[in-house]
Amino acid sequence: MTFRRPECTCQIDREFESLLVPHLEAAAPGSWPGFLEVKNSTVRRVLSGQLEDGQGHSLKVHLKLFRPATLSDRARDALRGSRAAREFENLRECLRRGLPTVRPIAHGRFGNAQGMRSFLITESLDRAEALPRGPIPEAAASSAGELLRQAHDRGLHARDLHPGNILITPSGQLALVDLTSASLANPLEREERARALAFFCQDLDGGLGDPTARPLALAYGADEKLIDQAVRQGRRLRNRALSAFGRRALRACRHSKIESLASGSLYCYSSATDLHAAARAWRPDCPDNETIKSGRRGAVYFQGDLVIKLRPQASAKKLAVASFWLMFAGVHGADPVAVRIGPGQCWFLTRRLPWPNLAEEFARRKPGQESLVSAAGQLGDAVGRMHAHGLRNRDLKFENLVRNPESNRIYMVDLDGMRRHHPLDTRGQAADLGRLLAAYRSSDVKTDPRILRAFLRGYLSSHKSLCLKPASNLYRHSEARAQEWARAHPGRIPAR
Repeated sequence: MTFRRPECTCQIDREFESLLVPHLEAAAPGSWPGFLEVKNSTVRRVLSGQLEDGQGHSLKVHLKLFRPATLSDRARDALRGSRAAREFENLRECLRRGLPTVRPIAHGRFGNAQGMRSFLITESLDRAEALPRGPIPEAAASSAGELLRQAHDRGLHARDLHPGNILITPSGQLALVDLTSASLANPLEREERARALAFFCQDLDGGLGDPTARPLALAYGADEKLIDQAVRQGRRLRNRALSAFGRRALRACRHSKIESLASGSLYCYSSATDLHAAARAWRPDCPDNETIKSGRRGAVYFQGDLVIKLRPQASAKKLAVASFWLMFAGVHGADPVAVRIGPGQCWFLTRRLPWPNLAEEFARRKPGQESLVSAAGQLGDAVGRMHAHGLRNRDLKFENLVRNPESNRIYMVDLDGMRRHHPLDTRGQAADLGRLLAAYRSSDVKTDPRILRAFLRGYLSSHKSLCLKPASNLYRHSEARAQEWARAHPGRIPAR
């Protein structure tokens, strides 16, 4: 049925008319009293609540409010129709084709002269949660593989279907959600299946070739050729996803938010919410600022748990993007707190790590040899993951590497030299490895061959987990770069 009132139009499944119409008649358009927010982003807001008809009948539902945030959103809605109506029809068509989805109840539009907003109401699944973005439990992975095969065979083209868009109940029942951009047509071709599987497994290191994805691939019925195609597609997706994730540092999303200050603006990051108040309160002329160094790039200050770098605005934003690149690659670094833009100046703020860097540790000879061997393996893994994602660090040295003595985990700091290249470009990889090889050989731990072996073993294992293989001539080029550094720094790095 169609419900109409000033500034609001809604198409309702007749089965739920008695539950929804009283609410629409009593509440103002866009007002949903008693509903709790479960998700909020730049493109949509999701609420959860209960509908009641006053006669003892109730139903728990989810409400999705679409936002026409930009001019392109409004143009797309004008050209293709409301997103709520499209998703409503996609959910109904999935049910007709025998695919498990949340049940659509109603969709509509409300607004005024400033613009219209669409909304979608679906029935909630009791105690359902989204599949994890990463390794999926074996039983759930098998069920997901069966569901994906069923969806692809029945013509569901959902290019953005990832584990977060599949709900699972405590009994193991699965259901598809968030089909706004999906379409239903003929069964998927082989190349389309490979891309869909690659996208679904993009949060796993090795994609569909990852050992944790084996139950999913078996349940799907994927042969080795399809798995290889999906792994290759996953590499391309990973390269594009790295760039897209880096852009999140400079726009409002669930990882960052933009605030206005009296004298500028502040980009705050969710990785360090406990330090946002300190970032807002910090002042360049504060007497508590501890100046660490000052050079051509700018000054570096310490204040409490903050490290503040004075940089040109473009450079400060590049540091924030580089921090997001490391997060995406799974490499540990100092948590980015904020980018603060003031009149004529800009500062990049990170969390202060309280531990000495590797150069200081080697000079003091504090850690035991076993700790150094473990740390070398951790460093090799971090550098390997960085290189496998196409990242290079022209300033990679022991002074910019910090070890957590409790977890023995290595953290990269001072990302001014971070650059992005093609993952197969080995020139920058050899330069990075050459610096570290030379640094290990010049340190006081060079007499223990296990340390260098652990570093190289960690480097190779990181590539293996990402279903990659380093270039065969990489070690030879790294040795040449190490010798060049030895000749260029005769006082610091002895030649072999």
